[in-house]
Amino acid sequence: MRSAAVFAAAAIAAPFSLCVAGPAAAAPGAPDLSAYQPAPVERYLDTSANGGEVYFQTPDGLLCAMRPAQGRAGCDGPLPGAPTAANEIVLSGDQYSRGLRATATPQFVKPTGGAARVLEVGHKITFADFECAVGEGPKTVCTKGTPPSAWMTVSADGTGIGPRTAGLPADVPDPNDFIGSDDSYLVGIGPKNVFPVFSVSGGLTCKIGMFSGGEIACDGELPGVDNGDNEVFTRVPGPVGTRKAGSPPFSTPAYPGPVRELPAGHRIDSHGGTCMALEDGGVACLAAVGGPPQGFVVTAEDTETFGGQPG
Repeated sequence: MRSAAVFAAAAIAAPFSLCVAGPAAAAPGAPDLSAYQPAPVERYLDTSANGGEVYFQTPDGLLCAMRPAQGRAGCDGPLPGAPTAANEIVLSGDQYSRGLRATATPQFVKPTGGAARVLEVGHKITFADFECAVGEGPKTVCTKGTPPSAWMTVSADGTGIGPRTAGLPADVPDPNDFIGSDDSYLVGIGPKNVFPVFSVSGGLTCKIGMFSGGEIACDGELPGVDNGDNEVFTRVPGPVGTRKAGSPPFSTPAYPGPVRELPAGHRIDSHGGTCMALEDGGVACLAAVGGPPQGFVVTAEDTETFGGQPG
């Protein structure tokens, strides 16, 4: 097994010195919406919601909104440049709620009154800490923060969320690129049944046992591991590594029932942990509690861990 280096920054205090922070800078790659013509926000404002919400349509039929009280903006509808299963994109400062989604309960459709007004090409709306614009193509772009710290883009040339999830090694898949859904992966029924258990097509069975910390692990044959270990894990906070599965293994459901397979290209987010089903049948899982992400990636050829402490 190859273990990636722990990604952490060390802060060094310099006595008798004073550091003054300069103006915040936009995240690298952030869109610049300064050239778009402002549209009067009042035309799109719904004051019935807590703190007000903005709803608009795009020329190509997306239904979009800015919902500051929820900390998110996004669009529902057919998403060009995205996998066909995705019908919603969410911009949020929370990495576990942002990204592409496949949902039957859209959250950016105007809930009352008539249809939302169309935001014409070349125009933008600014509301709270969100700004959304429609460009040629058409292309819909929204940013969060001033200067922008996160953004979403919807266009035929590519649909997705930026920037890349902070702290991930370059060879670890980004949850932003995977599809979340309404599907539940809880097995059985019980009052404390909160931990999803799932399989992936390559044969592993996994459990996200996170609740303000905890453990994520996958059981099964681990490519590239030749010492007999059959479980890869990350304990958050704590070590990452491989081990021999206990009896019952970590992935055994606490409540009996069938274990569902997570489709390739999809992800599960649960209480601060995320697992992604890879196209080759493998899985990537990560979590972070008060520090950089740590976790593991199991492909058809290799098993790797990153962050945390050696298991």
